[in-house]
Amino acid sequence: MNRMTWCRRVAVVGLVVAAASVVVAGVRADVGARAGTGARAEVGAANVIVHLVEAISPATPFAKSVTAWCPSGMKVYSAGGALRDWSGQVVIDAVRPLPDLSGVVVSARPLSDRPAWVLVAHAVCAYGNPVLVRSNEFGALVDAKEHSVSCPVPGSLTGVTGEVVGADPDDPAALYGLVPDESLTTATAKASGPADASWTVQAYAICDKEKAGSLVREVVKIPMSGELEQEATATCAEGYAYTGGGATAYGNTGDALTVGLVWLPNPEAGSMTGVGTKGASPWGIEAYAICFKKG
Repeated sequence: MNRMTWCRRVAVVGLVVAAASVVVAGVRADVGARAGTGARAEVGAANVIVHLVEAISPATPFAKSVTAWCPSGMKVYSAGGALRDWSGQVVIDAVRPLPDLSGVVVSARPLSDRPAWVLVAHAVCAYGNPVLVRSNEFGALVDAKEHSVSCPVPGSLTGVTGEVVGADPDDPAALYGLVPDESLTTATAKASGPADASWTVQAYAICDKEKAGSLVREVVKIPMSGELEQEATATCAEGYAYTGGGATAYGNTGDALTVGLVWLPNPEAGSMTGVGTKGASPWGIEAYAICFKKG
C-alpha cells in the first residue's frame, strides 16, 4: 500500500443531525443523518484504510457512556475520549474496546454537581486482523495504580486503552495515562482514586502482528509547570501514517481526579493530543503517536 488516507464518521447519539457534506483529505463525502444513529461520512476512495469515528453523547449532568462503532468490516486499531467540559470536575474512567474490536466504549462521571456536559468517544478503525489483549485487574490499596499488558508479537502494538473497575460512584477513580512503550510491545494504563477502596485498573493492548517492524513511536513531553490547563501533541513524521497513540500526566499528579486528562486522535494530522486541566503543581503531559511506515 503506497498511500494511506483517512475518512471520518460522526455519530451523535440520541440527537438529530441535519444532512451535510464534508471534505476529508481532499475527497468530498456526503453525510446523512437520522435520529439515534447520527451522521455518517463515507469517502469513496479505494485505498482508505484509516477511519476516524466520533460518537457524541447527549448533554446531561450525569455519569454516562458512549460507544463509537467501526464501519462494517473494519476493526478498532486505537481509541480516545474527550469531554466538552473543561472545569476539571468531570473525569474519564474508561476507554475500553469491545471484545471483538467492533467499537470503543468511553465512560465518564462528574466529581460534583455539574451543568449538562458532553462525552465523546473516538475509534480509529481500519481493515485488518488486530487482536485485543487484556491485563489482569490490579487492585492494591493505593491511590495511584497502573497496570501493563504486552502483545504476543513484539513491536505490534497499535493502540492503548484502559479502564477503572469497581470504583464507588460516590468516591470515584479516573484514568490519567494511556502509555505505549518505546518498543511498541506493551500497553500501560494509569489511574488514581481513593487509597482505602478496592477499585482496580485494567490495561488493554491492541496488536497487529502484520504491522510488527513497521511501527514507530513519536513522543512529545512538555515541561512541568503550574498552568491550569496543559496539552501536548505528538505527530507522525513524514512518510508515516497515524494508527494510534496515548498520553499521560506526570509530575505532581498523585490524584488523577485533579488532572482530567482527555485523548484526542487526529489521523488527518497524524497526531495524538493529550489535554489536562487542574493538575497539581508542578505537572506536565507527555503525548505519544504510534505511526505506520507507508509504502
